[in-house]
Amino acid sequence: MSRKKLDNKGQGSAELILIIGGLIVVVLLIGSYMSNITQKTQTNIHNLLKTERNYLINKI
Repeated sequence: MSRKKLDNKGQGSAELILIIGGLIVVVLLIGSYMSNITQKTQTNIHNLLKTERNYLINKI
């Protein structure tokens, strides 16, 4: 049986940290994008309801 050579320079750990860091950045960007879309949708619905309410009040 052959033994695996140990990585004394920590390159494997550094690569793993870079990969995890990249994934965290991607997740944060996607979350920010989704939050932005949700906020815009909420604002549009609020404005639509406000406009319709005012229209109905003026119609009465």
